[in-house]
Amino acid sequence: MPNLSLKRGFLYMNKYMRENILNKISKDIEVNESDKYYEFTDIVYDYNKVDVFPLPDKKGMQRFLPLLPVEKIYSEIEVGDTPLQKAMKFGVETGLSNLWIKREDLNPTGCFKDRESVVTISAAKELGHDSVYIVSSGNAALSTAKFAKELGIECKCYVPEKTSQEKQDLILKYGAELELIPGFYEDVFRSVVDRNLPDWNVTSGQNSYRIEGGKTMAYEIYEQLGKVPDIIVIPSGNGGCLAATWKGFTELKKLGKIQKLPKMVCVQITGAAPIKTAFEQNKPYVVLGDIEDSIAEGIIAQESYNSPQAVQSLKESGGYVIEVNDADVVSALKAIIKTEGIIPEPTAAATFAALYKLKEKDALVVAVNTGDGKKMIDEVNHLIKDS
Repeated sequence: MPNLSLKRGFLYMNKYMRENILNKISKDIEVNESDKYYEFTDIVYDYNKVDVFPLPDKKGMQRFLPLLPVEKIYSEIEVGDTPLQKAMKFGVETGLSNLWIKREDLNPTGCFKDRESVVTISAAKELGHDSVYIVSSGNAALSTAKFAKELGIECKCYVPEKTSQEKQDLILKYGAELELIPGFYEDVFRSVVDRNLPDWNVTSGQNSYRIEGGKTMAYEIYEQLGKVPDIIVIPSGNGGCLAATWKGFTELKKLGKIQKLPKMVCVQITGAAPIKTAFEQNKPYVVLGDIEDSIAEGIIAQESYNSPQAVQSLKESGGYVIEVNDADVVSALKAIIKTEGIIPEPTAAATFAALYKLKEKDALVVAVNTGDGKKMIDEVNHLIKDS
């Protein structure tokens, strides 16, 4: 089985993988390929040789192996196959006639990051890594820690000091080493990348395996609906979930399973929306100046490290970015709990806040509930009671 040398390690290729190439950003965007902070690489496959997809004799994530960069999923923890829930009442609340919610909050650690982590840690095992590290605002760290612990791989997590105590406790519960660093996520990210640590970096924007796991959500949405939604709405910090979902649908089209593609709608925080700025300025990424903090800790951003792929997704899909503020988030948090009985974390509640501002009221819309608020229920209760 051949290996391919990369700037961040080696890729172990399944029989359908072809190469890992510089992401094919639109020709009118100038890309600085040497920038070490951003993800420009993209794993591709020989789609013409994939005869059967998904695999009918496999369950869970294993059925997607022909388009995953690993020989197998080693975890025994069931990831994915999350419900796609029709949201009649919240649809009325937001004026959307055909709204569905992808319940990523029902993954094992209550977050879509489990899709990324189960693939990335399987890759770590195949590549022989006995230690990994990750920079995170919370969810990716605790998810990575859980799957690393299961496979006996050491994990070190670097998070901002302001990360919720509940998430810090879960990271430690899953056996990871935890270091708190002052500042915003970007301060943590850049300081850790600059350390050039010897272990395998599995951070979004630094490891192309994460998008490969994340894209499986697209396969499931198509399976569950039996067709392609018109619009998919996703909250974005780094932009990896947005880019991964778009990639999953484009791969289904390459396999001839679908003819149309969804429009991608990215949700960011007002005044802290680097993907929106990069998209509007026709750049792969931008670095914003000073930003205000937000209760949506997972998407408050000065810069987005998967921005090159996220911008590409918006351009190719005809999508756009919706900005929301903390007041919008709290209002939507209350409404989604009241109407659908779903308790999202504040970051995920930004998705529901954006639905009020969505332009296409009669479209088939899938909103992704990226994280479970019950992990930080004290903060959720505080927000609801104090508003």
